[in-house]
Amino acid sequence: MNRKNPMYSGVKRHDMKDFVKKRRRIIIVIGAAILLLIFIFNGVYSLNSGEEAVITRFGRHIGTEKTAGLKFKIPFVDRAYIVNVAGVRRMDFGSQLVNGIYVNIPEEALMLTGEESRVNGLVNADWVIQYRISNSYNYLFKVNNPESTLHSVTQAAYRRVVAAHPLDAILTDRKDDMQREILRDLQEIINKYEMGIEITAVQLQDASPPDEVRDAFLDVTRSLEDKISKTNEAERYRNEELPRAEGRAVAAVNEAEGYKERRVNEALGTVARYSAIETEYHNQPNVMRTRLYLEMIREVMPNVDKIYFLDSTSGNLLEILHLGQ
Repeated sequence: MNRKNPMYSGVKRHDMKDFVKKRRRIIIVIGAAILLLIFIFNGVYSLNSGEEAVITRFGRHIGTEKTAGLKFKIPFVDRAYIVNVAGVRRMDFGSQLVNGIYVNIPEEALMLTGEESRVNGLVNADWVIQYRISNSYNYLFKVNNPESTLHSVTQAAYRRVVAAHPLDAILTDRKDDMQREILRDLQEIINKYEMGIEITAVQLQDASPPDEVRDAFLDVTRSLEDKISKTNEAERYRNEELPRAEGRAVAAVNEAEGYKERRVNEALGTVARYSAIETEYHNQPNVMRTRLYLEMIREVMPNVDKIYFLDSTSGNLLEILHLGQ
């Protein structure tokens, strides 16, 4: 007859209890490790340079973390929305980059300008804006779908500005002014909506008239380019000739001043000489009269070498004067 050994049964029950206890400990340790990992992965996050984390607790904004490094939040209670605020973003209008190729979007590119004729006032224009996030909280929570909203308000801004200018302005020499005007108006709208976005640049990529008036406006463009070229050429000629003319004017003035000084000095010398002659004439009238007479003869007849004096009563030769001596 087979009988169970009581000692063996007690040992077996004891081993089973130890096994159950160990298994419970292992399960507890594993559960604690899992909870710890979940706690770490849900409670620890990192911020790179140029990023901000908007922290909400039960959906309510409690702060914004702006310094880079490892950060901690309460797991399952806090939520961190990480936003890149340093990078410059780009948005295209009139064309879209698809698989590395720009595809035209006619409904965005075609717009009305300020021309009186609706046909001649149409233009196809491709625009690009560049922007960055200036306020991460406003960007996330103030406006629903900020990218779509920015796209809509940008279209409204540049369509309004284009509609206020003639077609040749956007095709020729007013592009920079229009870009600045669009940027100013667009930023005012964004600030009013508190979108948390800063526009850094507005650029007109390409603009062309519709096919119906393309040739005419190409002629206008070429004419304006010729006008600018001729204007620049005239300015260059002016800049070259004006200094020369001013130099000639200064030289003429200097020459006139020199002639004036020379003539004044000559006149003063003549006056002084006649004053001296007058004084000598009063002292020795006969001598001075004879001298003046001889100087006049020599001046009138420069080739005369001798002068003969005759006695008016007898007609005899009295004296010969050699002017050369």
